[in-house]
Amino acid sequence: MRFGIISDTHSILPEKIYSLFSGVDLIFHAGDIGATKILTDLEEIAPVKAVYGNVDTFPLVTELQPKVYHKTEFFNICLTHIIGSPKFFAFELLKNKINVDIVISGHTHKPEHVKFNNIHFINPGSVSFPRQSIHGSVAILNVSNKEPIVDFYYLT
Repeated sequence: MRFGIISDTHSILPEKIYSLFSGVDLIFHAGDIGATKILTDLEEIAPVKAVYGNVDTFPLVTELQPKVYHKTEFFNICLTHIIGSPKFFAFELLKNKINVDIVISGHTHKPEHVKFNNIHFINPGSVSFPRQSIHGSVAILNVSNKEPIVDFYYLT
């Protein structure tokens, strides 16, 4: 399966997303969406799972949750906006007896993929206000029965 991962759109959805996410099975939006229209536009590409972020307002905060869990054949995925740090979030998962293999988050506007405590932490960065580059970014997650493969794409 292929998943498109996007975060921190802040009401901006660059046209290039349509071609980058073409053919994905599902899109994860990790919050700070900005407007409901972003989700409707993404649904033209593929089904969307989304959480609200710290700057989202009504109606998004009443329609979405702060965390969403998704199970694939081989992996359990947690989608949220802010994790603090992989170490902190892994501890919270352990403390609450929540078993996940992949955590997708946003908030930092920096693309990142790290593995901590056997959990893959993926942040696609931001399409609208990148912090480590002059170009926004998204990610595509390829999932099979092996290790997940994450590819980052920059919107140049």
